[in-house]
Amino acid sequence: MTPIRNVDADDADKCDRKRRPALQSLLIRVICGCIFFRVIHIHMRIGLQTWGSEGDIRPFVALAHGLATRGHQVELVYTEIAERRYEALAATLGFTARGVGMPIVKDPAKVHEFGRMAVEVRNPLSQGQIIVKHFFNPAIGAIYDAAVDLCARCDLIVGHFFLYPVRAAAEKAGVPEVSVTFAHTMIPSRTIHPIGTPRLGEWGNALGWRIARLGLKVTMRRDINRFRARVGLPPIEDVMFDAWASHRLNLVTVNPWVFPAPPDWPAWNKVCGFLSLPKTTHERVTPELEAFLAGGPPPVFMGFGSLMPTDDRMLAETMTLLHDAAQRAGSRAIIQANAAVEPSLLNNRDIIFVNRTPHGAVFPRCAAVVHHSGAGTTQTVLQAGVPSIPVPHVSDQFSFAEELERLGVACRGIPRRSVTAAKLAQRITEVAANPQLARNAALIRDRMKDHDGVATAVRLIEGVAGPI
Repeated sequence: MTPIRNVDADDADKCDRKRRPALQSLLIRVICGCIFFRVIHIHMRIGLQTWGSEGDIRPFVALAHGLATRGHQVELVYTEIAERRYEALAATLGFTARGVGMPIVKDPAKVHEFGRMAVEVRNPLSQGQIIVKHFFNPAIGAIYDAAVDLCARCDLIVGHFFLYPVRAAAEKAGVPEVSVTFAHTMIPSRTIHPIGTPRLGEWGNALGWRIARLGLKVTMRRDINRFRARVGLPPIEDVMFDAWASHRLNLVTVNPWVFPAPPDWPAWNKVCGFLSLPKTTHERVTPELEAFLAGGPPPVFMGFGSLMPTDDRMLAETMTLLHDAAQRAGSRAIIQANAAVEPSLLNNRDIIFVNRTPHGAVFPRCAAVVHHSGAGTTQTVLQAGVPSIPVPHVSDQFSFAEELERLGVACRGIPRRSVTAAKLAQRITEVAANPQLARNAALIRDRMKDHDGVATAVRLIEGVAGPI
């Protein structure tokens, strides 16, 4: 008798035998595709470009280092107002760097004059206009030419959010571009009040941002569109929306513990965390400062970073102000000023003057830090876990001072234009008498310590490297 054939089973077996090579081929293609993507992904040519003070350059140095350690070929172009150089540091960190358009202002006396003008103006928009006119516009040509050169050789561009010439170069070349924003308070949200406006709740914030955007249209849009027309690009409508943050990815360099992204931000804004360099030995605490730190209770650190005056008379007055404030408060103090010190200020053994010193190593050993509330110094103080005494000078520094007070790690700030030794001494005494500020600072430090902003930023950049 002929056995009954199981048609379903036999047909299924034949189908399996036919399907198996196809599945194997598909699997091989997927694996090869992943390997190919991984190789391309790891070996991108990435150009970074930034402008401003040291606080605008150092985070890009940290990001460049992070990208280089992932195997990317990285080049950093920078325009530093104070003309510091970063080529040697970059070489030790695995990438190349070059400065362009420096000096922006050739006359040191003019640098002081323009800086003083910005500090003395109360309106943040007017402060911005002074900074743009004197410290940015003269370098636009060099910045754009360098960006065109980068775009010709790179697969991806990462630029300071303010650098619309870099955005234009990437747009013309068809190269993907990512932006980096240091001040989260400069991104519109109903939960953020614009710099220089009162706190009136969400409706007041929304109105404030409308006014701010209108102000930027009036003061900046015409110049930006003239530039874009000159390089063959169409005009933009909104400065804040179209000329600044990249719609591919805008990295916001604030720690999520300090400021989580508001729900009404566009999706391209990603909070990545602070961009900090790993601890290195290229900057060390001097033996004299080490002995001072070990010789008594924690001191107050005092300094205004890149905003210390360059004029000899004003610098001497500032050092005297800080010295007298510490003396009035009866506090040990470290005063940073890269200049010769008047002999009359050297009589107090509880006060030491230092030149450049590594903040990351010194701040954690201090009782508090008097600073200008720049983005870089603010992040370093938060990472150190010590209270702040803010003395904001210009622009977004006022919003950082407010953020520190909101977090419960700082007293109310004193604008630089109105600070006196008596007022500053009062703030030092106030912070010393409020241990809750130190407890809050230590808590935020501990929450932040395991978050790697550079690693997060690199992951986000690699995630958007393909076509948009």
